[in-house]
Amino acid sequence: MTTVRIPAGWPATEEEARAVQDELRERVVLDEEGPPPGAGHVTGVDVAYDDERNLVAAAAVVLDAATLDVVAEGTAVGRISFPYVPGLLAFREIPTVLAALDALPCPPGLVVCDGYGLAHPRRFGLASHLGVLTGLPTIGVAKNPFTFTYDDPDAPRGSSAPLMADDEEVGRALRTRDAVKPVFVSVGHRMTLDNACAHVLALTPDYRLPETTRRADALCRKVLKEAARPRPERAARAAADPTRTWGRSLFERQPLPVSWAGRVLAAAAEGLGRTPEIDAAVELAGDRDRWSRGREVFELVRARGLAAWEHPTDQQRLLVRLAELVGKVAHNEAGPCPFFDHHAGWQIGPIAVHLATCAPDPSVRDRIAEALGEWPTTDEAD
Repeated sequence: MTTVRIPAGWPATEEEARAVQDELRERVVLDEEGPPPGAGHVTGVDVAYDDERNLVAAAAVVLDAATLDVVAEGTAVGRISFPYVPGLLAFREIPTVLAALDALPCPPGLVVCDGYGLAHPRRFGLASHLGVLTGLPTIGVAKNPFTFTYDDPDAPRGSSAPLMADDEEVGRALRTRDAVKPVFVSVGHRMTLDNACAHVLALTPDYRLPETTRRADALCRKVLKEAARPRPERAARAAADPTRTWGRSLFERQPLPVSWAGRVLAAAAEGLGRTPEIDAAVELAGDRDRWSRGREVFELVRARGLAAWEHPTDQQRLLVRLAELVGKVAHNEAGPCPFFDHHAGWQIGPIAVHLATCAPDPSVRDRIAEALGEWPTTDEAD
């Protein structure tokens, strides 16, 4: 489980948050079909709050879209990052949700949010916000219609009716069980409404709510309960994690962390293979004038980083992960709001060391060690 602090520069007022919404909303993509139902990965994200302790817990649960079996889980706990304001709820949870997604050991594929996308007063709900920030295809599946109107769908499963804002269709009321109250589906990013509804039906073989939502809801509640419980041994375990401590210390000692991250990525890529997306991250890191494009490069790598390999290995997945982190630290260093999680750079050293120790070519270790500038001790590498 990852612990998240509120990012530096995160919006603190309604005016600032709405300005961010206005900027990011222009980047929503609505002309892509999206992945086919029943193929690849589909990930549910959800959050749970403890307002008394100012905590939010997020869970990301990856399912095999064909079998609906759990493939992987990622969790995070953080401070609530924005006051409760209707229409701006995403700002309360986005940093923690992003950290939960970042904690996944595999690509999430389609992301299903317990909430809204276009079915939002400002046409930019959590699903759209998360999709734009990550570059992933996203949809929102809500339990109620918010302030929008709809005609009751026919009773059989699969029936639907438009969810309307005056004359605009912003989503659909979709019947996932015969004669049971519908759910409310809206597009987030890089998805059509027809395909979003098809995915929701594929995810609801037995219950009204998608399996993604059910699994993520249960997990984030469990994590929140554990986080709220007094656990002094947690601090001791964190202090005793030498790999994390070394990675943080190494990153924070870099005078030019973006350039350093790019050199580490380039060294690792020499042993595992270059792709256009990885090349873009390396080139970004080497040109300070382009660091403000860090989020763009991150989204490019996240969306297509594994496309070069038909059956990517664990090492290739880690290499893509390293390229994503280069985009993150470049964006954070350049300063455009909103920022990525503050600890992104701490992971570069440990991931690079893991790549070096697993690489089939022994010379890769030497190249990576030279780029890192140091190598962890035996205890720190364990």
